[in-house]
Amino acid sequence: MSLTQRQKILFIDDIPAFCEEMVATLQSEQLDAVSMLSPHEAISKIVRGDFDLVITTLVIAEMGGFEIIRRLRGAGCRVPIIMITGFGTDQSAIEAARLGVADYLTKPVEKTELVARVRRVLAEHAPRAPERPKSLARMISGDWQMSAIFDKVKTVAPSDSRVLILGETGSGKQLLAHAIHQQSRRAQEPFVEVNCAAIPANLLESELFGHEEGAFTGASKRRIGRFEAAGKGTIFLDEIGELSFELQSKLLHVLDSGKFTRVGGGNDMISRARLVSATNRDLMQEVEAGRFRADLYYRLNVISIELPPLRERPGDIGILAQHFINQFVTEGQQPPTFTPAAVEALRQYNWPGNVRELQNFAEQLAVLHAGARIEATDLPARILRPPTRSAPAARVSPPAERLPFREARDQFEKDYLLKAIEEANGNMAEGARLAGMDRGQFYRLAKRHGLTPNGEE
Repeated sequence: MSLTQRQKILFIDDIPAFCEEMVATLQSEQLDAVSMLSPHEAISKIVRGDFDLVITTLVIAEMGGFEIIRRLRGAGCRVPIIMITGFGTDQSAIEAARLGVADYLTKPVEKTELVARVRRVLAEHAPRAPERPKSLARMISGDWQMSAIFDKVKTVAPSDSRVLILGETGSGKQLLAHAIHQQSRRAQEPFVEVNCAAIPANLLESELFGHEEGAFTGASKRRIGRFEAAGKGTIFLDEIGELSFELQSKLLHVLDSGKFTRVGGGNDMISRARLVSATNRDLMQEVEAGRFRADLYYRLNVISIELPPLRERPGDIGILAQHFINQFVTEGQQPPTFTPAAVEALRQYNWPGNVRELQNFAEQLAVLHAGARIEATDLPARILRPPTRSAPAARVSPPAERLPFREARDQFEKDYLLKAIEEANGNMAEGARLAGMDRGQFYRLAKRHGLTPNGEE
């Protein structure tokens, strides 16, 4: 990118007058500069790739300059950064260098010096350094745990090894699977996804392996299955812990032999696809309980990646909320932004539905509060009330005797589902929504615990 293409500069500080002064200085030199007072809003726009250079002050009440940089780097954003501080010390200069700051200025800032430094940094970074691949750029995070996961994805993606992704419902397992595919040698081949919890068990075999004409009632013509459709690409089996024992055996055969047969067919088909799977269950515990094959588990779990739930990375909540709002805002309208108190309220909420729940909530805010500044008081009661009352909350009290972990986990799961069903007045679909779960998966779990209406089978 040449300098004549009007590279965009963002100035971040919480003092409006200083922002106006710095932006005016840059604009007077025909540099395209804007300012933002909110670091959270700024980070969301920066990781989206809206700016070619960021200038931030060190001391900002909402979030300091060093923390801004850490979150940007944690999200894989390599945009060059100039830091300005009124309290220049050797320690802060060393830390700035360690974080990869492109330049470091101490107040008072001479206007000619600022312009010269900006032009130099822009020149040194043109063309722009490549950003994180789009597949990972969709996963916004400033959390160190997620940064480590992104690094692991980059390491394992080029191989053909099977990957098992672990994480709660709504934590981003599908996005991570797609990122692995996009950064692999198979990126130009198909990425085929199957949600094992959303397809009835009696139809799942045909969905995976296809069927021949006349294989069963209603099979009026040959159908290509997902393994066949994946070709030399990647097949992603989401919620693999929901597979029946019979299908587990057939999948094991595919992994061992590299072959499968369409339902009602007699000819072996060759599977060349890479398998990535995901589950919200502890499959080792499922093995111990006799619900999952040990030999299949070990073949799936060549490389495992565990996604932390959103509640364990509260620093991401404000960034993600603003990012989603920016995506959902109606064209031509300004996206709403959050006050620090509103961000803190969001961080205190438990987010049982994880990123998916936050995304749906952000869409509501984008529609209802377009162009507004969202205060904590604008948030609904379910967000503001204490975590112990957040819906649906499991009614678990410490047992008189310590239960084995598996039994305690099953009891927690049953109580959690029961609470969701009660709060939904027996409506299973609404219960699934409250729990942030897929309807099919919610119903299967409820059925397992005997919680389906009137004992439905």
